[in-house]
Amino acid sequence: MDIYSYLKKDHRKVSDLMEQLLAARSTARREQIFDEINEELTLHADTERATFYAALENEEETEEKIEEAEDDHDEITEYLETLSATPVENAKWLEMFGEFKHAVEHHVKDEEERIFEKARQVLDDDEAEQLAWDMESLKERIMQKAA
Repeated sequence: MDIYSYLKKDHRKVSDLMEQLLAARSTARREQIFDEINEELTLHADTERATFYAALENEEETEEKIEEAEDDHDEITEYLETLSATPVENAKWLEMFGEFKHAVEHHVKDEEERIFEKARQVLDDDEAEQLAWDMESLKERIMQKAA
């Protein structure tokens, strides 16, 4: 599996979790799913920065797109912090979650359509496969430390 397939798999997992949250009937279930989304996105962003973005950051073809993606990550982190600090029962929570979902979807679309295209100009197939392995390995190490 290359880094592009790996990242798409992560993106789909979070998208599925967001849909599950919106379909959840109880606030307890929403809280549980949101905690999982928060963990998944934080782990994804941290390991993506350390592997995929790091491999592209000094490349002229991708530099601007990586900076935009980092800004997206910062915005998503702010949403996660705000949502985490707001009770799910609060009437504005679902509205904020909708804004957050939109920000995540925008980032994913931009990454998959623009950054992947630029990255393919910079990374060869072997590098793309190695980055997927590196990202998975880093995730495993981080999860082991957290456990």
